[in-house]
Amino acid sequence: MDVSWRDQNDPLSKIRTAIARSRPDERGCHLKPLAELHVAGRGKPGVYDGILYAETVLPLLGGASLFERMAFADIVADVGRLPGDVLAALLGDVYLVSRPLVERARLSDGELLGVIDRDASESTLLVIALRQGIGVPVTDRVTDLGTLKVHLTLAGNDGATLSMATFDRFSNLTRAQNDMDLALARRSDLPISIAKALHQRLSERAARRVEEMMVRDRNRARRALALGR
Repeated sequence: MDVSWRDQNDPLSKIRTAIARSRPDERGCHLKPLAELHVAGRGKPGVYDGILYAETVLPLLGGASLFERMAFADIVADVGRLPGDVLAALLGDVYLVSRPLVERARLSDGELLGVIDRDASESTLLVIALRQGIGVPVTDRVTDLGTLKVHLTLAGNDGATLSMATFDRFSNLTRAQNDMDLALARRSDLPISIAKALHQRLSERAARRVEEMMVRDRNRARRALALGR
C-alpha cells in the first residue's frame, strides 16, 4: 500500500470514518472531499492507497445524485492518475458526468475509443474532435460516425492527427460542394434570389481561401525567423 490507511491521521481514513458514520442516503456528499484529496496530491502515488480509494469511491458513485457525480468528475478532470476503475465508471456515466473528463482529462486513444463505443452522439463526438493530441484511430472513428458539424470541427483542429483517408474524404466534401455551386451557377433558369445567394457564397469561399493562405504564409515566415535566431 502507498500509505498506512489504518493511521487515523491519514486523510483517506478520516473520510472513510465519516462515511461509516453517515446515513447511506447521505453518503454522496463525501465524493467532494474524496475528489479534493485526489487533487491535493495532483494524482501522485503515495498520497492515498489507490485500491482502497477505488473501493471507497465506487459505491458512493453508485448511490450519489447526478449533481454529486457531476461535481466529482469536474473536480478530478484536470488531474491524472485516477484509479482505472474510477475513471471507467465516470466515462461510462451519463454525458453530464463524463463530459469534463472527455473534454479535459488525459485520456489514451483506447479510452477515447471506448467512450465513442458507449456514446457516439454528436455532442460527444464534437468534444472529442476538439481535443489536442488525438491519434488516427480516434480521428478515423470520429470521421466515420460524425456529422458535417463534427467533420468541420475536426478539420479545423490542427492538434488532431488525420489519416490520408480522412484528408481525402474531407477534400471530397469540399470539392463536392464547390462542384454543386458551379453546376448551379451555369443554369440559365436560376431564380434571382438563389443566384444572389450562390454568388455571395462563392465570393465568401474564395475570400476565405485567400485569407487562409495569407495566414499560413505569415505563420511559416514567423517560424522560419524563429529558427534562424
